[in-house]
Amino acid sequence: MAASLKPQPVESGWLLRWWRDSLILLRASPQSFALLYLVLLLLNIAWQPLVLSIPISCIVMAIIFAVAMAIHQGSTQLTDVGRSIRDVPWWPLLRLILEIALLVAALLMLMLIFRHYLQGIFSQDHISSAATLHNLKSADWQKLPDWLRSLITNALGTAQTMLGNAFLLLSVGVIVTGITQRGYLALLAGFQAVLANVRVWLAFLLASLLLQGVITFISARLHTYAAALLVSLVGVALLILVGLYGWCFVRETFGLPGAQVAKQATALVRKNAAAHA
Repeated sequence: MAASLKPQPVESGWLLRWWRDSLILLRASPQSFALLYLVLLLLNIAWQPLVLSIPISCIVMAIIFAVAMAIHQGSTQLTDVGRSIRDVPWWPLLRLILEIALLVAALLMLMLIFRHYLQGIFSQDHISSAATLHNLKSADWQKLPDWLRSLITNALGTAQTMLGNAFLLLSVGVIVTGITQRGYLALLAGFQAVLANVRVWLAFLLASLLLQGVITFISARLHTYAAALLVSLVGVALLILVGLYGWCFVRETFGLPGAQVAKQATALVRKNAAAHA
């Protein structure tokens, strides 16, 4: 286990390679991802309190990772993919989420002590894109139905949380792949993997900041129901893509090198194509 928890540096060219790997997984079982898209769409319609953004993001990550892992291993049927989600070690994952929540609570208490210095940051609502969206008071935004506003904020806000906290992607991945069932070890491994791949983490962080800017820009200009719905649908697709990039990150950091991952996935797609021919 100690060897498995030792993160490795990601090979160069990861950005384009993970894009190709994500497309390979999508082509291997489009019906599974279509169902996953529908599930996330329905999930994000419901109101989600901001305080639960990180736990919800961890659960969404676990579901996406379980689907990607099942397909990568050759289980492309809906029943097999469903069993992979059922077989996720949910109890260790919940313990990991609890430990993350305690860590976040401790950080918030520390911030509270220094609230005099952080007052300017809090007043600008830079903590989360979801918070920024919820505090917009434009008339056009307020005219949108509650379920549509929830869909926009939840899908895009969760994607931004996942991007901005790459160590969560890696920690959840360590649990889902069965490398360890101890939450604190998974959390430590996630931080170590970020340190071993600082350039990748910085790219994720930059993408998170860019996404927050884009969300703030477009949400203030949503004048029609159709435009808001389009943004929502794209947001759920982006959420799945972020999850697939996270899966690739986990696989290369704690599993096979990038070239071997791509080779196995390509062989899987060719096998499925031949079976349906």
